[in-house]
Amino acid sequence: MSSYKKITISQIAETAQVSVATVSRLINKTGYVKPETRKKILDAMDELDFNQKNPDSIRNTNSILVCLPDFHNPFNGDVIDGIQSVALSRGYQTFYYEAKDFKNALSDYESILKKHQFSGILLVHNVVDLELLDDLRLRFPVVMCSEHCDRSNVSFVSIDDNIAAQNAVNYLITIGRTKIAFINSMLKNNYAKHREKGVLYALKHAGLTLNLDWIAHIADINFDMAVSAAVSMLSMEERPDAFFCVSDVYAAAVIKAAHSLNLRVPEDVAVMGFDNISLATMTVPSLTTIRQPSFQIGQQSCDILINQIENPSSAIKHVILDTELVIRDSTGSRIN
Repeated sequence: MSSYKKITISQIAETAQVSVATVSRLINKTGYVKPETRKKILDAMDELDFNQKNPDSIRNTNSILVCLPDFHNPFNGDVIDGIQSVALSRGYQTFYYEAKDFKNALSDYESILKKHQFSGILLVHNVVDLELLDDLRLRFPVVMCSEHCDRSNVSFVSIDDNIAAQNAVNYLITIGRTKIAFINSMLKNNYAKHREKGVLYALKHAGLTLNLDWIAHIADINFDMAVSAAVSMLSMEERPDAFFCVSDVYAAAVIKAAHSLNLRVPEDVAVMGFDNISLATMTVPSLTTIRQPSFQIGQQSCDILINQIENPSSAIKHVILDTELVIRDSTGSRIN
């Protein structure tokens, strides 16, 4: 395994034009460092190609911590399979942690990292606290999996959520749907923000608007919560004639809601999901959806992480994989 480049704290301090004590406080987390000073130190580390750990304290455990927002989202199953396929083939063990409470993520990560030794970290969720992300990458190779990252010096593997959402809405418009509802997850997730931007752009470009009564933000990938949201929208005096959902779980919930109100899918309301999980072929009717390559996302993110573990001078990579529109029975030409 390659050695880490030997950069001293004094060199970092000189480049950042701060004291050695300040650099030490940041690296060892023994005191407060102002955000502007923190940025100067991190920029200096990048300039000097400083790699999180001292050569004498490399944790060569061949173990990877994989952090997911929840274990209930079926999308994560294929991602995990992709991660596992690469980790096993390259001689690494994986350990999985559910980081459901983002507000307490810092203390949770600190506790886990103190008790266990890991070679690197895969984050299968957005990190709202960018200081947390900086703290992690000071000590470990870190790769974001299935989420864009707002730090240019952190690798990630994802899709273009904005374009994928535009493609979904544009398809619904081409089949004659003009009253399009949107069931999204919470905007703390980058993918949710990007997909919502894509929806709004596609509607605006088509001369349509998103009725604020026809949009829902759901905290979890929760079927029952999505059913409730869809029933509420479909019970309005003016109801949507189509739904775009950021999860196939949500889309399946819309189909159930429609059936409970004696509405036909797709005749009365067209339904489109996202992810193309196995559920998409089990619903009646089967789901039109956006396929994202979840297995490949897991594979490539794990491969990049292991490369960075074994060769800390590896280049940062931002990988965007393609999505595909998969047309099934839950959408169709508008019947007048």
